Amino acid sequence: MIKREQYLKEIRKFVDKPVIKVITGMRRSGKSMILKLISKELEENGINKENIIFINFESLII
Repeated sequence: MIKREQYLKEIRKFVDKPVIKVITGMRRSGKSMILKLISKELEENGINKENIIFINFESLII
């Protein structure tokens, strides 16, 4: 997994802000990977894993 520091830097500005965050882009452009990197960073910064929700709406597994 490639760490996209420029994108992460922009997203970090909005962590802990009371606004809705939306990541948009073309299909298969890495949006899910960016979210996984952010969730990994949150865990490393002490956020409990149970408080991070990741739902893959394209997966058939429930």
